[in-house]
Amino acid sequence: MSETNPAQLAAQFINYTSRHIFLTGKAGTGKTTFLRNLVELTHKRAVIVAPTGIAAINAAGVTIHSLFQLPFGTYLPKQPAAGAHPESQHYNTPKSIVRHLQMNSTKRRIFTDLELLIIDEVSMLRADLLDAIDMVLRYIRKDNSNFGGVQLLFIGDLHQLPPVVKSEEWQLLGGFYQSPYFFDALALQQNPPIYIELEKVYRQADEVFINLLNHLRNNAATQQDVDLLRKYYKKDFKPAAGEGYITLTTHNQRADALNRQSLEALKEESWFYKAEVEDEFPESAYPAEHRLELKKGAQVMFIKNDPGPDKRFFNGKIATVVALSKETIEVETQRPKERIKLEKYTWKNIRYTTDKITHEIKEEVIGKFIQYPIKLAWAITVHKSQGLTFDKAIVDIGNAFAPGQIYVALSRLRSLDGLVLTSELPSAGIRQDPNVSLFSRNKKAAEILQEQIKTESDLFLQRYLLKCFDLSSLDNYVYEHVHSYTKDLNKSAKQKHVKWAQQLLKDLSEQKANANKFLVQIQRLYLDKSDQGLKTLLERTIAAEQYFNPLLQKMSRSIFDRMELVKQDKQVVAFLTELLEMESLFYEQFKNIRKATALLKATIYGEEFTKKEVYALLDEASREFEMKKVFAMPNTLDFTEKKTSSRKKKEVKESTPKADTKELSLQLFQQGKTISEIAQERKMAVGTIEGHLAHYVAREEISASDLIGSRKLDHILATIKELKTLQMNPIREKLGREYSFGEIKIGIAAHLAEGN
Repeated sequence: MSETNPAQLAAQFINYTSRHIFLTGKAGTGKTTFLRNLVELTHKRAVIVAPTGIAAINAAGVTIHSLFQLPFGTYLPKQPAAGAHPESQHYNTPKSIVRHLQMNSTKRRIFTDLELLIIDEVSMLRADLLDAIDMVLRYIRKDNSNFGGVQLLFIGDLHQLPPVVKSEEWQLLGGFYQSPYFFDALALQQNPPIYIELEKVYRQADEVFINLLNHLRNNAATQQDVDLLRKYYKKDFKPAAGEGYITLTTHNQRADALNRQSLEALKEESWFYKAEVEDEFPESAYPAEHRLELKKGAQVMFIKNDPGPDKRFFNGKIATVVALSKETIEVETQRPKERIKLEKYTWKNIRYTTDKITHEIKEEVIGKFIQYPIKLAWAITVHKSQGLTFDKAIVDIGNAFAPGQIYVALSRLRSLDGLVLTSELPSAGIRQDPNVSLFSRNKKAAEILQEQIKTESDLFLQRYLLKCFDLSSLDNYVYEHVHSYTKDLNKSAKQKHVKWAQQLLKDLSEQKANANKFLVQIQRLYLDKSDQGLKTLLERTIAAEQYFNPLLQKMSRSIFDRMELVKQDKQVVAFLTELLEMESLFYEQFKNIRKATALLKATIYGEEFTKKEVYALLDEASREFEMKKVFAMPNTLDFTEKKTSSRKKKEVKESTPKADTKELSLQLFQQGKTISEIAQERKMAVGTIEGHLAHYVAREEISASDLIGSRKLDHILATIKELKTLQMNPIREKLGREYSFGEIKIGIAAHLAEGN
């Protein structure tokens, strides 16, 4: 492996450390290829997001707003001072966003399991939106560390499209942020990303042109560069038909007008090709024309790379339409001259979900857009040209360029030979944004990064081992489960299983004590960094896996066996759901231990550890057998997920309105009933009612001290401040079992309501 290969360095930082990464590079350096390879190979549970619908479709991900359920508009990390903004100016705060978060169990599980969040086209990402992401991850994961403990990979070129901020929005944001760029988000100030740049340019080969682009990109354009560009100035240049020039302009209206005029100038018959749209695919994310109008002789551009083995075309290649019929489109390309019969391409709209068997995050296709992968190409905006490559371009820069736009336009070309400038260079267009130039100074030499990765990966692996062999969270969950039984055999079919649950807790608590001893061993063994010391650590870890995992599997099977007994009763859907959730936590613990051991082994022996190795660790067949038995049970009508059309769901919802279960608990509390009385009346666990009322504490509709008393509330709030975390497990460990998770949840809600 080359010691200075930035792509491999980036992959190492992502796979073997927890540091955030900013991966950048000039146009044509392979950022998209890196993203594709990473998603295919990384052992971490990852999702891809992007700021816009089209960017998300192109990255094979989802939009930031849809995944995080964020409203559009300005986000402020805290309430601004009174009078600091016009009353008409709308904004969101942590409190207003939390109030409207309605995440189902699948979405919550995705966030809980998430290890790596990839944000593509990050040049468009605003600092306030990134802080909103940070807030939601902390809140959902109950972890007050940076981004809730999730690693972030930012991909993009900051010398391309900047974030869009209206002047009235900046009146608000300027009080919190140095600039609107993502790197000035408050969440990154104490934990800035590692700056890695891909440097090998695959698009251009001309050294003179590459140097010119570098100068434009780095705010270092010389008079010699300006003189060079002026050689390509041709004020009224009009290309002959078939020459293959595309005009790059600054505004959509200008590009649309040029395409429309050029199409109308052709005397041929128009043919129309309508896209097929299946299921969910929002119009704002359409990656191609929904109704494509073509004529013979039209100049078009491919908007996808050829998926076939021959690679006859690429994203941005220009062609001419030579034959049209109802069912076919044929085009001819230049250099090489080749006639191509087009096939339709399918773009997929996805959402993330979790696999029922493995619990790994997976993509689910929820919609398709099927259309020929071309568009009219006499003209295109600079904005929409990102990622494209042209042999010949007329650059109509005008006087409306934002800083850096000349670089974006010119970097689309393979060489200067194909360049024509139709307007003089504005001096403002040469300049780059000074905030971007300042941030780029964070880039370190490859040799420094090589040393840093050794330290970071060592720390990451140690923390990973400690986390995976820690049974505290699992033990606390089972403890809460045991204390959720009602103790009334006549009122609960669940109660007959209490002795089984108590034995499960007893067995698990014994193993937790053993696991705690092993955690101390890990820390001690990690002090010896020699080869022999690492081998001893690996031997002890393998032995620990061989001891703990069979016991975890035994407990897991016990839960499956219990479900077989439970299915004989009626009206036990909620109990089955509890048991399945509990079993899934045992399975996660088992998986984490397997993965931690395998990752340690791969690191010590310098082997690759990829997604393929993760799946090889999982015994999917036996688990699938058990899960199928669960979902085949009677009395589980609402227990399994059913695919229902959104229209049908809406009809059902309208015909059978359902009261909010939290509101029912609130009403009973306001009637003067205690939490225990509400739980008894509603036949629910005390912890469930505490969770309902915590919701209204966060909204400042009821007082936390009225629910749990001032003494307990003060202790919980003091512990949150001392530990600097919102994770319930460490808070519970500190406070002791006198405090239930429900009470801690109420305390956390009070903490959030205070705005601490």
